[in-house]
Amino acid sequence: MKNAELVKGMYVKQGDVDWVHTQIDFDVQQFSQMLVTYKDVFEANKGKGRMSVCKSKNDPNKLYVTLSTFKPQPKQEVPVAQHLASREDDDMPF
Repeated sequence: MKNAELVKGMYVKQGDVDWVHTQIDFDVQQFSQMLVTYKDVFEANKGKGRMSVCKSKNDPNKLYVTLSTFKPQPKQEVPVAQHLASREDDDMPF
């Protein structure tokens, strides 16, 4: 299962002046639809999302954006008695 999705309608290019590192243009309709589509991902990440600006393999000057679709899995609670069940008290140095 992949954890990133290409952000359609978002275009990245190097800034054309010294104080602008990267310029990002996006299609509002496509971007807002993507936010709705991945609403469950944002909810699983406590209302936050992550996008990455990536370089193309074929042309390192070409940039694109991906949206992380990673959803953390809740950790299973292990009772203390079960966690310590495999340990023997005889070997403990203290």
